[in-house]
Amino acid sequence: MKVVINNINISIEKDQTLELRKEIVKRGIKANNIEKIEYSKRSIDSRKKSEIKFVYNIEVTLKNDVDISSLTNVNVFKESVDSNYRAKDGIEKVAIVGAGPAGLFAALRLCELGIKPIIYERGEKVDDRDKTIDKFIKFSMLNPNSNIQFGEGGAGTYSDGKLNTRVKSGYMNKIFLELVANGAQEQILWDYKPHVGTDILKIVVKNLRKKIINLGGEFHFNTLVKDIIVLNRKVKGIKIQNLKSPISMEENILFDHVILAIGHSSRDTYRMLHKNGVFMENKPFAIGTRIEHPRIDIDTMQYGKMASHPNLEAATYSLTYNNKSEERGVFSFCMCPGGVIVNAASQEGGTLVNGMSYSQRDGKFSNSALVVGIKANEFGDELFSGMEYQDKLEKKTYDIIGNYGALYQNVLDFLKEKPTNRKIESSYEMELKSYDLNNLFPEVISKNMKMAMGYWEKTQRNFISEYANLIGPETRTSAPVKITRNEFGESINTIGLYPIGEGAGYAGGIISAAIDGFKIVDLSFATL
Repeated sequence: MKVVINNINISIEKDQTLELRKEIVKRGIKANNIEKIEYSKRSIDSRKKSEIKFVYNIEVTLKNDVDISSLTNVNVFKESVDSNYRAKDGIEKVAIVGAGPAGLFAALRLCELGIKPIIYERGEKVDDRDKTIDKFIKFSMLNPNSNIQFGEGGAGTYSDGKLNTRVKSGYMNKIFLELVANGAQEQILWDYKPHVGTDILKIVVKNLRKKIINLGGEFHFNTLVKDIIVLNRKVKGIKIQNLKSPISMEENILFDHVILAIGHSSRDTYRMLHKNGVFMENKPFAIGTRIEHPRIDIDTMQYGKMASHPNLEAATYSLTYNNKSEERGVFSFCMCPGGVIVNAASQEGGTLVNGMSYSQRDGKFSNSALVVGIKANEFGDELFSGMEYQDKLEKKTYDIIGNYGALYQNVLDFLKEKPTNRKIESSYEMELKSYDLNNLFPEVISKNMKMAMGYWEKTQRNFISEYANLIGPETRTSAPVKITRNEFGESINTIGLYPIGEGAGYAGGIISAAIDGFKIVDLSFATL
């Protein structure tokens, strides 16, 4: 018999295992009847800084059944049952463009249905990608097809590896179990704010690739999908280019079904799709900078005097500000506790930043994107106006620095609209150049950032200080366009094309992209 007990509060100062057993007994379950304790969720209650607590939801397997009515705040565990799907008749060859989380999990789901997909990825396998990125950091030698944005595992491989809060059912549950089965920490199954870290994600994506291959899938790395072949509004195939071939070989391959799992930085692919008449539309996105603090400042902001307690990990935060007069949000995004800031360029002559952290989150600094919401069509009415503004800002930054570096400014100087006349210490490894970011951004961005900072200065201790620095720009928060699809996940005007994940405009992180891949395969390629 398995039972569920929720909302158990235990001080971080106490022995967690011992106290959990005490709490179970307190509710009427005998200690000698406890066979196994599993966490379903753990969060931190730090509202009272002098008494920080872990809050647990747990599942307890009992040796012998008990009368549930005799227990206090204990419920019977209910298993979630996934529907049994099978492949639709007549589906044989399916191409997947992109090996990020959406593409990988779509491929895995197809394999489970007995359909053997062929996956095309413009970037390298993750081990080779690692070497290419290291060369870029050291020598500014950018590979536009294999970098922080492109390659095995997608942009999420070089991120915090944060996984959104989840419920233990359906697609979400299956994806988390797959991640653990392929090398992720078991803790992600129950942590309230689960994360993997880029070092572990590299192992996970390699293992997922091996599993897909063992199930019949096929991978082609260093292979750019140059074009889709469309006849009478129906996909007939793709044109690929082997990027490692010295003679730039191109080849047409016939497919009736193409799952498009591109990332949000695939600007050349967006233009190719537009040329082929695939319907797309503008969507909102966000632009800003990274804000970096000494980790101890953020830990103190969240935990008070308990900041250095060994039971506590590096602290996270999530901040929002609403400019009601403009109906515009300013918010932190992709917060990386104990993490590093990295260069996320994917086009020659343009530079930008992103955040990343390792599984231990034990770096000296903590950083987060601090971004301003941009409305659809705010920078122009053309389909690619938003994308072109991103590009313009990245090129402007490159021209100011003269290479793939980043611009920096102390937060207090930014508020005073003056450059920072001193060097700063930062996790960013490439060149940093002091610059007044008020002169980089249009007023709509700099003004709203300052409004938000003024608000947070009053509500968040340590957040606005001489030790906080802005490093930017951060331009690739999400796709600036959406590849519009119908209720089955198919393009609304191109039969056989299935846009999924972040690049399609339907996801915003590792887990949401993976869910989208699973979901669209079930909707379009499976039946009960």
